Amino acid sequence: MSPTSFYRLLIPLLLATIAATLHADSPESLIQRGKLVFSDDFNRAEQDDSKEQLGKQWVTNSASRAQGVKQADLENGQLVITMAKVADHSTSIRHDIALDDGVIRFKLQVFDKYGLKFNFNDPTARDVSWAGHISRVVFKPGSIQIQDDKTGVFDLEIFAKRREKSLSTKEQAAIKAFVDTKQRTFDAPLEIGRWHEAIIVFQGPECAVYLDGKRIGSFSSPGLDHKVKQNFALGVTGKVIVDDILVWSLD
Repeated sequence: MSPTSFYRLLIPLLLATIAATLHADSPESLIQRGKLVFSDDFNRAEQDDSKEQLGKQWVTNSASRAQGVKQADLENGQLVITMAKVADHSTSIRHDIALDDGVIRFKLQVFDKYGLKFNFNDPTARDVSWAGHISRVVFKPGSIQIQDDKTGVFDLEIFAKRREKSLSTKEQAAIKAFVDTKQRTFDAPLEIGRWHEAIIVFQGPECAVYLDGKRIGSFSSPGLDHKVKQNFALGVTGKVIVDDILVWSLD
């Protein structure tokens, strides 16, 4: 390649990078113009420590999925989530809050390879996505994944196809290839047993993630632009501690 051809290729890339940088708002600037719509520092205690009494309208799936065994606990001003051995599904700690574009900031500490799934759902979207699953951000040791569930793995047609036992190997590979386009995984310095501060930003079809003040990456996909993320759920298969959740709406 000649020097002239090289620079012809390089200059547009540099200009695109500069433009993206100039137009990318920092989480701090977004928070300043956003409206705080939810916060919880978990600085309270349960009246009966043998029961899940989280307060502030938190809902868990322990009764339906873990035979009523306690899986969420308030300890030392933090939310401790531990999946019970008898559970037949990941622990889900859910809170309603309607959100379109917004910023979610929280602290987390993971204790195993399963990490934390920060899920966003809309029960009214069951006609397009199984169980109303819209999107998720998965925090695991060493990585963070952004996933469009609405038009990906939980799209009703895709979900039904994946459950067909008669699918050929070629069909299975084609579905997997499609689903893989609906998610993006980034390397991240997330360590077991260490406290981290995470930030999730939704702006239109783009979701960006930050860890300890550093931008990890972003992913754009149609399902991420779902207009009413009616609730968020903390999904845990092992053990996770969460604290200081704040949510700002940018709508």
